[in-house]
Order: sequence, then C-alpha cells, then structure tokens
Amino acid sequence: MIPKKSILGSELIREIIAIRVDTLWKMLGYRKAGFLPGTFEEGATGRYDNKGAIFIPGGLIYQDVDERSIQYERYGKIEADEFRKKIRAAMQFDNATLLYADGMAAGINLDSGFFSKAARRIYTYKKAAFRRKKTIGKDIPLEISSDDILRSHCPTYMKPPYGARTRISTCISVGLIDSPMYFAYCKTELNFTKSQSIKFSATLDKAKEPTVSNSGAVLFPAYIVVCHDTRYKDTAYTGLTRILGIGKFGEFASFTLEAVSKNLLAEAHRKKQNICPEDIFARYEGVDIAGILRIYAPTNPGKRLLKYDLHILSPAKDLDLNVDLIARESRKRYHIPHGTAAVSS
Repeated sequence: MIPKKSILGSELIREIIAIRVDTLWKMLGYRKAGFLPGTFEEGATGRYDNKGAIFIPGGLIYQDVDERSIQYERYGKIEADEFRKKIRAAMQFDNATLLYADGMAAGINLDSGFFSKAARRIYTYKKAAFRRKKTIGKDIPLEISSDDILRSHCPTYMKPPYGARTRISTCISVGLIDSPMYFAYCKTELNFTKSQSIKFSATLDKAKEPTVSNSGAVLFPAYIVVCHDTRYKDTAYTGLTRILGIGKFGEFASFTLEAVSKNLLAEAHRKKQNICPEDIFARYEGVDIAGILRIYAPTNPGKRLLKYDLHILSPAKDLDLNVDLIARESRKRYHIPHGTAAVSS
C-alpha cells in the first residue's frame, strides 16, 4: 500500500487537516453544551469547512454540467503560504474545486451522471474482459453498479445510501485509477476531434503528476480529496476526509480526528501502533483527540476488505502543525469556555 508520507506530504492535505483541527474545537464546544451533531447528521463543520469540499486535479475534467469548457483563475507559480490561503478561500464555495499547475477553479458544478456512467461502464467492461467463463448465462451477472464502486472506496461504517459528494468524487477517481480506459470513454462519449483528443490526453497525463512550487514544496498531489460534513463514527469529532485515486481500484485513505477510546487503543495495539502524548491534537474536558490515517488495500467492485494500514499522526512531526496556536485562535473564534485545553498541559 502507498506509504504515509506520499499522502501527507502536500500543502493541500496539511491545510485541510489544519482546517479540520479548527473545526474540532467547535465540535468540542458543542459536545460540552450538548449540541454535537449526530453520527450520521450533517453539520460537523466549522467556519472554514462549513460546505464540505472536493478537490480534483483539473486535468481530469473536460467540461462542467452545462457542457461548457472549464475557465479557471491562472495565477502562475506560487509558494506554499499563498496556495494554502487560496485553498481556504475555495472551501467557502459549494461544488468542486479544480486544481491546475498554474491556477484553480472553485465552485464548479459537475455532471454526476456522466462520471457515474463512465465508472460503471469501465468496470463492467473490465469484469467482462477478465471473465474466465466465456458463456454469458441466463442471469447476465456482469453489470457493475455505481453503489458497487462506492462501497469499495468507503470505510465499512459509511453505509448507503451514498450522498452526491461521495458519488461524484468516487466515480471521478476512475480517471486516476484507470486513465487509458477513462480517456477512451471520454473520447467516445464526447465525440472528440483529433485535436481535442490530443489536448485532453495531455491534460489527463498532467493530472497524474503532483504540482510543486519553485521552492520545492508539493502544493497538491495527483489525488482527489473529499471533505465530508458528517462524522460517520461515534468517536469522530469532525467530518470524514477521504483521499481517492491513490493506487489501484479500492485503494484509498481516510483521515479522522477521534477521541482516544478503549476501542481506538485496542485497534492501535492490533496494528502495533502507540498513541503518545505528542500525538494528541487536542485535549479538552477529559477528552484526548488523535489524528488517525487509515490506508485501505485494493479490492474488487462491490467488496470492501478489512485490510488496512493504520497510522497515528503526530501534528508536529507528520504535518508541521502548531496545534496550541490553532487551539488559542479557534477557542476565541468559537467562544469555547475555559477547560483543560492546551495539548502541552
């Protein structure tokens, strides 16, 4: 499976996690006041992620839902600090944010049906192509549904019916997982001319490469990052974050900010991991919060293997985050009452 550093080593991921830590303090305040959103309710968000988000390499997308070509703000080469400001600003818009080597487009409405059909057709054809038995049979068992594809790219605790953000992000990730077949589908479905085919193939290849600043910082990877606004787990305190398109089919990662509970300690022990004091992202009113990265193994459509790697993240060592500074600013922003809050205490 893909190493931890490959997922965490971009400014995009670090900024999203910093925003989630800010939201964490709002949720800790809500817990104290008795207003923490239910496990499967929306609203586990703060000031900067209140609409959720999908970040997509722009080269995967040919047109928007109204069949218009994508127009984006071209800002050229920028450094990490400026890029992170733009990411934070983009999260104030609904719909998808498309990322390019020289710019971004926020608030882009995409055609969920187009990408769902692409994913279903690609994996139905692949299943048929690799079928050992050459007779069809009366049951015609070759059809792959979009729910099959989604189930393979979600944690087991994330149950159907799946929402629009989950559906469109997962289906678009096919463009990273099976780029040649995705290109062939787009070429046929959109009836590309030769010049359109050449242009789109070039942008699709670029979408599979990370974008790096002049100083060498990785601004964003060739992944799709989805910020959900639902917790999905009793012990999670912010929306689930999924990272898609990181390898083979069914291979994805999730990031959660979770209370250090007996279940989490037992899970960490099974995975030969320890939760140390320097791994705590926040401490408030008797609750310690850890950042958990799970990287799930490849699987087949409709399946979700329980095999995964678990990583306990250190905010300072793994993400270069000053969680005490975030805590001070967030508690002031959300009017969090005094309590046992500082990680260093």
